[in-house]
Amino acid sequence: MLVVSCASRGPLSRKNLNPKEQKEYDLLKQAGATPEELKIYTLYHLTPALESKRDSIWKEFWDRKYQGLTDEEKSVYYALLSDSLSRLKYLSLQDEKTRRGFIEKLQNEKIDKLLKTEEGKRFYYSFKLVASKDEIKTFLMLPDSLREKWLRVWWIKKDPDLTTEVNEFKEEFDQRVEHVLIFYHSIFGKKPWDERGDVYILYGEPDDIEQADYYFDLRRGLDGSIFNKPLSGENTSMDQKIEDMKSRSQVWVYFKHGEFQFQDYHATGYWELAPRKKTHEENTRAMMQFLSTRTEKIDMAKVEVKIDFGEPLNFPWDWWRFWNEGDTYELEVNLGIPIEKLGIVSDSLNPETAWLIFQEKVAIFDQSWKKVVQDSAWIRKKIPKNFNREDLLFVDQYSCDTLVPGFYEIAVSVRDSVTQKIGIYQDTSVILVPHVSVKAQEKISRIVMADSIWVADSAYVEKYGGKFIRNSLVIVPRPGNVYLEGQLAKYYCELYELKKDEKDSLRALAVYNVLYKTKNNEFVLYAEPDSEYVNWPADVAGQLFLKGTLNLPKGEYIFHVIVYDLNDPQAKKEEVRETASKFIID
Repeated sequence: MLVVSCASRGPLSRKNLNPKEQKEYDLLKQAGATPEELKIYTLYHLTPALESKRDSIWKEFWDRKYQGLTDEEKSVYYALLSDSLSRLKYLSLQDEKTRRGFIEKLQNEKIDKLLKTEEGKRFYYSFKLVASKDEIKTFLMLPDSLREKWLRVWWIKKDPDLTTEVNEFKEEFDQRVEHVLIFYHSIFGKKPWDERGDVYILYGEPDDIEQADYYFDLRRGLDGSIFNKPLSGENTSMDQKIEDMKSRSQVWVYFKHGEFQFQDYHATGYWELAPRKKTHEENTRAMMQFLSTRTEKIDMAKVEVKIDFGEPLNFPWDWWRFWNEGDTYELEVNLGIPIEKLGIVSDSLNPETAWLIFQEKVAIFDQSWKKVVQDSAWIRKKIPKNFNREDLLFVDQYSCDTLVPGFYEIAVSVRDSVTQKIGIYQDTSVILVPHVSVKAQEKISRIVMADSIWVADSAYVEKYGGKFIRNSLVIVPRPGNVYLEGQLAKYYCELYELKKDEKDSLRALAVYNVLYKTKNNEFVLYAEPDSEYVNWPADVAGQLFLKGTLNLPKGEYIFHVIVYDLNDPQAKKEEVRETASKFIID
């Protein structure tokens, strides 16, 4: 029997711990640590040879405490990961009121630390104007090591066009802050700028700046008190006093946000908000009430940045998701550009033809907001000059075939080079589930509603490459799933992991249901369900799929497919696969 002797600093007693360890010990006890956990904690801290094993007891303790916290408490808990004493202190507090007080105190400490530098002041007071209270609290509670990463993601979420390399919102915001630091800088207030700076950061350049036609002779002292004091000497004429006052008062006019009057109360160049009242009879009480609530409108407002991208270009788009081998997915992003909304460029070589010229961009972000796909293309398409472009779509597709399971955000944009119209869209609902987690009834792709489907031949592949091709079929999308009256609707879907019989063949029964929308906004069966038996030989190549055509009158429909695996001898319910898709014939 092997016995290992570990030298310790003394008996396993709290009094043998150093002051910091004693504080941790007491907080652990308050936070609900068991006697055994306290004993192990003492052992690990008094025995240098066991120092490397301390993390295990801590991890078990933190995990157990974490399970009993509310969502809000969990966010605070994680914010304190870098400070074990603060985390223990927080967990040891029993009632909610005390915990909130602890959080506020901690936040104030972090704010004070941030405001010790000019860079910190600039960031904090500008960030307050653009972020919500919860976002500010989250940022303050983060360890310094995580703040840069959190801000990177926060700014990405503010980006109005994720398909470009530039964050137009942040660029405009940074320009406003730089402008304020140059033109409204002040050393008299807590902020690096006077109160004109707040309004400028919030709303940008005013539509007009006017000289005020009045001035309040009630002035605020530097300590916040209110007193009467003339701006000019005692022997100055009243007219000169009034002109002196007006020169230190100006009104910023925003057609959308109203008027803001500023006054240089102390003739120091520090301009402050003043009441916008067209009367000289404002009494002291009213003035004091204004001064106590004067920044409420500013504090409640948030930065408004309107990026002028140009006239909007509306276009349908969607995405398809298919399984790949190796627990990855292929994502197809489909764009449908309405040709009638685009401008045309005359062909200098042929007066009978013209050109459509526009740019497409697609970007895909993973759940950490890392850009995993960035693609763009300039499209030049020749058409007859007098060509009837009504109701015609130019359809394009972008593929990414190596996405791992997770959450994704897709952003697309299209800009016409002639009219400068632009369409910008985003979708945050892309969820790719690990194959092992997918239930049997979900092992079928979403139904793809297509414009046309045919077998790809060598001529097509030579001309277009692999675009629109899947399982040796050319599947041209119908983005938006909207068809013209009289147009045939095509469908396609894939099946995964069907069972094989003794001959390694695959057999399934597919049942098709078409439901239409009534005047009461209810979907009911359009006709009796249709069905077909599908067989695949043992040497079938590629994914298994279903395809077909729907010929329906004008209306709104849901196409529903149920597939039964006939090689399941017990026909278990979980082996039923089903999928559906909505489309419109207009």
